[in-house]
Amino acid sequence: MEKTLRKITVSAFFILFFILAPLLTAYSLGYRYDFSNGNIQKNGAFYVKSYPRGAEIFVDNEKNKSKTPTQVINVLPGEHELTITKDTYASWTKNLDIYSGETTFAEDIVLFLEDRTKTTLGSGSDKLLLNKNKDKYAFLDINQQLLITDVEQAKIFEIETLDRDYELMDWSSDNQQILLRDGSKYFSFNIDQKKLNAIPIPDVDKMIWENNSDSLLYLKNNKLYRHHHKAAWNSSGQADELLDIQHYINDFTIKDKWLIIQYTFDKNNFIQQLDKNTLEIKQVINNVNLGKLDVLLAEDNYLIFTLGSKLYIKNIFRDLIVIPITIAHLYGEKLLMTNGHEIIIFNYEEDLQDLIDRLSNIVADVFWHPNGSYFVSEINDNTTLTELDGRDKRNNIELLNNPRKKNYVFDKKGERLFILTPEENYYLTIQ
Repeated sequence: MEKTLRKITVSAFFILFFILAPLLTAYSLGYRYDFSNGNIQKNGAFYVKSYPRGAEIFVDNEKNKSKTPTQVINVLPGEHELTITKDTYASWTKNLDIYSGETTFAEDIVLFLEDRTKTTLGSGSDKLLLNKNKDKYAFLDINQQLLITDVEQAKIFEIETLDRDYELMDWSSDNQQILLRDGSKYFSFNIDQKKLNAIPIPDVDKMIWENNSDSLLYLKNNKLYRHHHKAAWNSSGQADELLDIQHYINDFTIKDKWLIIQYTFDKNNFIQQLDKNTLEIKQVINNVNLGKLDVLLAEDNYLIFTLGSKLYIKNIFRDLIVIPITIAHLYGEKLLMTNGHEIIIFNYEEDLQDLIDRLSNIVADVFWHPNGSYFVSEINDNTTLTELDGRDKRNNIELLNNPRKKNYVFDKKGERLFILTPEENYYLTIQ
């Protein structure tokens, strides 16, 4: 009897083991029984990454033992509230879906400081001129003092008091010279030498620095010239003629290795893209708008530019795309733009347009945060930082609420936002 009982007990243990072992293994692998649907399904996971690192993670108000960056495993399929917190930073919350056997990514999370400290640098201006590296901007205050703000050092430098209220036009590529204009007369200012030099070329329509810092390109009497700023003029007393297309040139600019000109012929307006060195024509685009030319991208296959109130996107293998806009900025393959009442993201490579918001109020400004996952908008004098991730709600941070005219510049990491108003020059520490 006792021997039989032992056999039954051992057998029962074996049976129980063979039943429980697969169940425990399945459980450890994330499989669960869904009582609502009457089936077995595998759990999913969150992958969470934040800047700064080391933030707390809560799923449905339950704290995870790990901090960012990490994977949160064995999360039941369905919608869950994901919350990211860190001391002194505003929290981030979003409802996200978990799918069976899949990982849901939340890896573009930036936490911004709750207390965004304001630091005043000095007097202000209504305009600034950003250099090519986007790490310094120059401006003239009401006393005609030329000042330069270094956004990486978070410092302002008083360079010189000038004799009149010049218009700041262009930085040289070495960041050592600034091109200024007074009417149709141009001047160069050497920052190190603190010396203002008149450029002896009268009645110039437009002038810019070439990619190197020794040459200037200028438009005069329908002809485009190159002036070697540090060299003597040629024997005829003129600069070298660069381009004469025998049409009325309205505007021109340099973008990387490309010369872009806008001209009128036979009552039609054209854009021409040329190799700056060889002057070989890459492409010609007709039926464009008149207006100030701003080239956002120039490559072998793509040319993206604005003229007045229109954005033009031209791939040499595709038809021209024209979009009405008031402001447009490029980050990678994404264009952030507004037509005054809508904020739109357009992926020019995939030809995909995403309407972010439609408003009755005027959108005065939009521009990218340096990480490309957030953007800033100015609406009704409210300056707001908004995330691009449109799953559930878009988290946002109100940065400013005042009616003063503002110019904005981020440092390269997006930790400080510099703001120039007619009254003052200051920055906000936001990360």
